[in-house]
Amino acid sequence: MNRQMTKTVTEPENCRRPIRAYRIEFGSDDYLYSVSFKAAAAGLQIHRMLDAARGRLYKNLQESVQSCLEAGCTEYSDFTSNAARLEHDTVMASAARLLHGSSCGSMDRLAGADEYYSIMDHQRRMNENCGEGCYYAVSRTISGQNGLSEYRVIGQTFQYDIRSGREQSFFAIRKNEGSRQLHTLEHAAGCPVLSPFGCVDMAGLLMNIRSVTTKEQAARIANR
Repeated sequence: MNRQMTKTVTEPENCRRPIRAYRIEFGSDDYLYSVSFKAAAAGLQIHRMLDAARGRLYKNLQESVQSCLEAGCTEYSDFTSNAARLEHDTVMASAARLLHGSSCGSMDRLAGADEYYSIMDHQRRMNENCGEGCYYAVSRTISGQNGLSEYRVIGQTFQYDIRSGREQSFFAIRKNEGSRQLHTLEHAAGCPVLSPFGCVDMAGLLMNIRSVTTKEQAARIANR
């Protein structure tokens, strides 16, 4: 599924912000739903889009984002939406690169846009007793002060055995520090920080990704 729409709004010259390419992606167990557009959008407008999509099904991402663009009278163009089937091994490999890789290049390859906001909530039953999966919230934004890209990652990979009740996980909070390298602010291995079962609010974590610096903060926001 792919849709494309354009809307142009005339604004006073001194009120115009730079037009950038944006991509927002919400991934579930089976599908990755994405929207892309070009817009002169402020950070608050993006926050409203994420908030609007937060309480709805991931498949409704396109309607949520487009409604916010229309309601905000935002100049935008090249709006497209897509739903793609997720491959388990590919998702897990992406999560591993985000949580362990040193370069920001892995996020650049995911982004394909100036600014990128994404969440993943994925798990797969490997056999009748065992499963594995991952969570992540990532953002790639452009600093208004120096034009440098800011990268942030909060994520977790996990495995569980239903028969024994044993769980193994790796959790990390990461960001770049004005460079092309990702640095780990905090990590935890062993017991999951984000619950492998139940409702986990990854959209809420994405909306607060700039202020979350500890595993306790992440757990309070995401675990319901």
